[in-house]
Amino acid sequence: MPDILPFPRNQPDLDIGVVYTGERDLIEPLLSSLRASHGGLRVRLLLVDNASPDAAENLHRFFPNTLVLRNERRLLYTANLNRVLRASRAKYILLLNTDMLFDPAEQCLERMAAFMNRHPDCGVSGCRLHHPNGRFAYPARRFQTLPIILARRLGLGRWMTRTLDRYLYREHAPEDTFECDWLSGCFLMVRRAAFEDIGSFDEKFTKYFEDVDLCLRMARAGWKVMYHGGVYALHLERRASRNLFSADAHRHLLSYFRWLWKWGFAPDPSPAPVPLRRAA
Repeated sequence: MPDILPFPRNQPDLDIGVVYTGERDLIEPLLSSLRASHGGLRVRLLLVDNASPDAAENLHRFFPNTLVLRNERRLLYTANLNRVLRASRAKYILLLNTDMLFDPAEQCLERMAAFMNRHPDCGVSGCRLHHPNGRFAYPARRFQTLPIILARRLGLGRWMTRTLDRYLYREHAPEDTFECDWLSGCFLMVRRAAFEDIGSFDEKFTKYFEDVDLCLRMARAGWKVMYHGGVYALHLERRASRNLFSADAHRHLLSYFRWLWKWGFAPDPSPAPVPLRRAA
């Protein structure tokens, strides 16, 4: 494994952003596993206390270098992610859901930072994800189409296997590394230079599709979106939108309409042409 590139003095190598709304049963195992998984990296925790009922200050014991970003009122998910990005100072920012766990033997954070060092044109990356039962979580996906939405939301997948296979990149083995359309927002390692180039998350996607939108904007700006299957983490996946009639499912559908309005049914991830400058 190559050495981690040098970073500015007194700056963290990696900022880790987590949004906390009171999931005490999840946050402590997550932070404990993170503390044992960063190897030689200088790590800072950016913990957004999203008006949690029990406050998050005492969680700083897991990371001596912790910045708590407190919300006096609860903000929606994308606004909280942007709070993390604005507060970050490191070369890489890892955005995590609270329902994640790490195997200390894997040293996931250090190895993913090394992966980003080896691919300086990669703007955002994700690692291999498994559920606790060992099932692969397919974090790399192609852009949604109407057939994909029907297959996933209406339970038609058993009759649309080719559609789902293509959507989930099943032509690749989980251990492969490849460029992809987008990555699950539960684990996104973002290069600072890339997000400074394209801007923060689009807050009109209050929850859902904000990760898809970010990845498309990365690609259109010339940054690669890469899945790295050589290292893994665990995703417990407490997915609130599974219930078709839940508020989160409704929000998911509205976010898809927002996506269609912004990008259409067949978004082009090719880098947008740079407009010619007129001679002075």
